[in-house]
Amino acid sequence: MLKKENLSDKLAEIIGKKIIHNELKSGEIIYETQLAKEWGVSRSPVRDALRMLEQNRLVERGPKGSYRVTEFSPASIRHYYEIIDMLFQYAFAKTAQNATKDILSILKSALQKIKSSLKDMQMELYLEGVLQFAQAILKTAGNPIVEQMALELMPTAQRIQWASLTHHPENHKEVIVQVQKSYENIANKKPREAAENFAMFAFIHINAAIQSMEAE
Repeated sequence: MLKKENLSDKLAEIIGKKIIHNELKSGEIIYETQLAKEWGVSRSPVRDALRMLEQNRLVERGPKGSYRVTEFSPASIRHYYEIIDMLFQYAFAKTAQNATKDILSILKSALQKIKSSLKDMQMELYLEGVLQFAQAILKTAGNPIVEQMALELMPTAQRIQWASLTHHPENHKEVIVQVQKSYENIANKKPREAAENFAMFAFIHINAAIQSMEAE
């Protein structure tokens, strides 16, 4: 049984991780009553948690108020890439123009976490570091609309990163290289190069995730 404090947030985190880790599959129906019984809570916090996940595009509402895991397929990943590539190339370029010493320090700290994930293939640490890096990039870019749109897509990004590195762990080092290069180009005030580093980072993950699905 879960503690009552921030119950909906905790449930959203638990369910979200199950989706990101592919323990809950694309299209799978999620039953409020089943989750409430499993975690020893009422249906109300479960419903609130599912609404949070809907906002983050990990679940979508079905008929009669039911929920299902949002589609995760080669086509949906390609559609995602078209949007995220535009948003983050813009954000990386703007960050290269705007970054202060304090921002560079935050980015460096996130980068160190990402690098540390390479030892023993620590996937959760990798996702955490990438999220921190992305949040700093979006905040520094200075466009709240871009920031909001991109943050709503980040859980889907984590889904893709998880699928990518689970099936193609050999790419782990290469995506870290791209993050390292983006940091260096941001520090050196090179907007175009920083944007290109993100584009390559995203392409590696997207391509690997699609390949893993098509091979199944």
